[in-house]
Amino acid sequence: MTRASQDHDHDPNRRRLLRRAATVAATTAGAGVAAAVGLPGTAQAAPGDNLVMGTTNDAGPATTTVTTTAGEALDLQASGGAPLRLVPSESLYPQVLDSEVGTLAVDDMGDLFVRAGVDSGENGTNGWAYTSEWATTSVAVPPTRVLDTRNADLRRLIVSGADTLDSTGRLTPGKPIVVSLDSYVRDGYAMKGNVTVVGMTGSGVLTVWGAGPRPATSTLNWSTAGTILSNFLFTELGASGAFRSVITIQATTSPTHVIVDLTSLLVGHPSQVGGGA
Repeated sequence: MTRASQDHDHDPNRRRLLRRAATVAATTAGAGVAAAVGLPGTAQAAPGDNLVMGTTNDAGPATTTVTTTAGEALDLQASGGAPLRLVPSESLYPQVLDSEVGTLAVDDMGDLFVRAGVDSGENGTNGWAYTSEWATTSVAVPPTRVLDTRNADLRRLIVSGADTLDSTGRLTPGKPIVVSLDSYVRDGYAMKGNVTVVGMTGSGVLTVWGAGPRPATSTLNWSTAGTILSNFLFTELGASGAFRSVITIQATTSPTHVIVDLTSLLVGHPSQVGGGA
């Protein structure tokens, strides 16, 4: 082999061309061809090179910019519903915090980072796109009475503890009841509304919570019998057996009737809210 041919074989541009050609051949002819020639499956796209479709293009540390003509949108399409994927990075910070406005990136926790603002200077802001993985939304619903222990029909959502109510339907002190909101929400996080006590026989305390052991707190307190007392209710929803969105209610000291009105639900997505008992 002559010196001239050696220089030609080792020319960087020619090596890139050979690698790219081998990658395209492997894509069209099958994995067996790639194994036979022993070439990598990644196209080494150096600055100025074209992207090769159907394979991985590695530009190394260089920045790749995709532009369109003025006023035209960038339209990324994939047949068969294939998703667009941003690969998570373990080295997103701190350089991404000073990136250009419009930057999107996925950190090593899988959260989508967004660089927003008017420009990339002092007016630029850093944040993360809200997802149902770590954020909630409050969905207002028509005010709905979901519990009234004075009314047998409005006790129908009690899924545990109904047998502990007294003969008039009042809560027995120290005996919790569990109310399911599954007919209103699917896997809800929390609820907002109002809770009212009425018909109590003496002083007492009412606690409303999601599930599990009773917290050492109170939702309502009263000091005399015959009082009608209400309070705003904002509490988590829990799970109990097959029921995924429940509240637990317990009275202390004296029996009392309880009324619960639902006005809003906290969920990961509004589509979780719907239906009704």
